[in-house]
Amino acid sequence: MIPNLIVPVLNRYDLLQRLLDSIDYPVRHVFIIDNGDGPSEVIDLPDTVTEVTYSPLPNNLGVSGSWNLGIKALPYDEKWLIVSNDAHFKPGVLEGFVEAGEREILLSSNFPYWHAFSIGQEVVREVGLFDENLHPAYFEDDDYKRRAEYYGVTIRKGPNVEHTNSSTLKSDERFKERNSETFLSNSQYYRGKAAAEDYSEGGWSLTRRRKNSWTRQNVE
Repeated sequence: MIPNLIVPVLNRYDLLQRLLDSIDYPVRHVFIIDNGDGPSEVIDLPDTVTEVTYSPLPNNLGVSGSWNLGIKALPYDEKWLIVSNDAHFKPGVLEGFVEAGEREILLSSNFPYWHAFSIGQEVVREVGLFDENLHPAYFEDDDYKRRAEYYGVTIRKGPNVEHTNSSTLKSDERFKERNSETFLSNSQYYRGKAAAEDYSEGGWSLTRRRKNSWTRQNVE
């Protein structure tokens, strides 16, 4: 059994349903982190899921924040499987994550590799959590890869998880302009951190969060 499946979602709840429908291997706990406006219809889960937590949030936590919340909310699991809502599993693919180790990051074998990945508890112990200063998206995976490699963590590619590219931006024009602005901001932050050989998990900045947020007051 896979201990958990953590799924952040901002929009495209139809793709979220597609992902849930593709779960064909036992999962103990599905944790849906809803950063958006919520689905218009009830979300269904397959019989292969034992337990589900659905958490609607008043503001978009962003990628790093959502990934961290999934880990923090299930702190006693030995590993965490984190999947984008616009990914889905072909028959038999999900089972491939069962073999993921506690001191490794197992990525999807197809680009963008971090749209589905398992991260073990020993990795989090050594490397820490994801840097929430990289908000709301982009470079959080590059930063974590750089830090994990510094600590000698195994990072390898495994199952081939299908993915619909850039579904968030394609489905909501409001985010496109903000995305170009926050992409540049995160790029500068990440490159500065790498140049300083900073391998910390960074942290959380109220100033950066407000500056980079994709919230209603920022995009409308």
